[in-house]
Amino acid sequence: MASIFVCVRLALCALVVGVAVLGATGASAQELPATKITGEDLRRALIWTGHYSIMNGGGDATALFQAAVQSWQKSKGYPANGELRDEQEAELLAEGAKQRDAFGWTTLEDKSIGFSIGVPTKLVKFVAARPDDASLRYEFTGSIGYTIWVRYGDLNCTRMILSYVNLVRFAHPFYRSYYGGGFAMAAKVGGGQIDHLYARCGTSGAVVAEVDIPANQVPRQQLLFSALADSLRLRRTFNPTALPHPRIAPPTPTAGDFYAASASSPSAADAKPPEKADDSGKTDEIKRETRGSGNLTVEQVFDKASAAVYKVDAGERLGSAVAISEHELLTNCHVVKDKARVTIAHDKERQSADVVSVNEQADRCVLRTETALSKWVAVRPYDDIKVGERAVTIGTPQGLELTVAEGIVSSKRTLDGRRLVQTTAAISQGSSGGGLFDGEGNLLGITTFYLKVGQNLNFAVAAEDFAR
Repeated sequence: MASIFVCVRLALCALVVGVAVLGATGASAQELPATKITGEDLRRALIWTGHYSIMNGGGDATALFQAAVQSWQKSKGYPANGELRDEQEAELLAEGAKQRDAFGWTTLEDKSIGFSIGVPTKLVKFVAARPDDASLRYEFTGSIGYTIWVRYGDLNCTRMILSYVNLVRFAHPFYRSYYGGGFAMAAKVGGGQIDHLYARCGTSGAVVAEVDIPANQVPRQQLLFSALADSLRLRRTFNPTALPHPRIAPPTPTAGDFYAASASSPSAADAKPPEKADDSGKTDEIKRETRGSGNLTVEQVFDKASAAVYKVDAGERLGSAVAISEHELLTNCHVVKDKARVTIAHDKERQSADVVSVNEQADRCVLRTETALSKWVAVRPYDDIKVGERAVTIGTPQGLELTVAEGIVSSKRTLDGRRLVQTTAAISQGSSGGGLFDGEGNLLGITTFYLKVGQNLNFAVAAEDFAR
């Protein structure tokens, strides 16, 4: 079935433009400093929870936001007063992050052309960017229709209104909105499907995003239209005639899936759950060490501790693990997921490790090797950790093995019954399962997640909590 965009392009040879209506960065965990949360963060969470929609129509933006907040509060049984308390903000952000994760939402970016846009990778898979008449077509396959068009030549901001009028005449949309810098609309097509268009123009061309949702999936998936509109960005350097170089980023993980990086696909044998693992996420092998002078340099801490940090290859996920005895290592369960066995590597040496203890709720997993490990580290008791003391992270961010960063212990917190060490030492995707060390190379925690709201808000599961 031909889409609205294709039909109009063939019949009228005209379609253009759009405007970004929404915008900002989502959150990634339950515990968030309220002073760091912006209205944009909350509005995006309201999009993902289905309470703020681009199709709510025009009007005062503040009134629309308040109505969306009240709708969410009502759905949760809270007084619908439009004012979010700190704990409600945290709950909303966490719920929005979970919903976003469920779609595998990530970003397609083409720096050469000069635009970026969101993609639901659990519903569609990017195929290629292909020339198509006076356009570039970014093709996807999947359970919904998803196409990005970069149009050049006759489609630009000066021809926007004519194209919009022609499109309305042809498609008879049940929803339409013209913004001066672009438009959004939705119309029924064959089979009861809903075709959504969102466009935005530049001086030399336009980007048009199209989402075609089957009728039986509309109630759950129509929020993608608002998420797509929120995500579309054109750079000042937008050049629709440049050679395309698209890149799909790994899905943006949050508290639901944390920050695991991608790797090779797992084999069928690896997909079996660890049947022999216990459910404590603990080990008897931990050796505790109280705080000393902590006067080693970062270089000395790295020399002492890095030999105990291993890259973990768990099929489609990469992360890290830290050796705490001759045969056992600590990591996060969201790194190993349902794997019974993973591969660990240090420098060029690789070996297998069994997942022997799993506590998914606490995100604690223990690995065991048959081959003896050459180095391991002691663990600092949680109560002995001091806010303000120096801290060093060592892990595998973005697959970059043995990356080190320095900061301080900025707080000690609890989340869902887990004891956490908050730090300013940098972590990012792939850092999960790595080590947070003190100034003497002792293990404070296993780096787990960070918040996208604010800066330097990074967290590690207390290493002592892995001890029986």
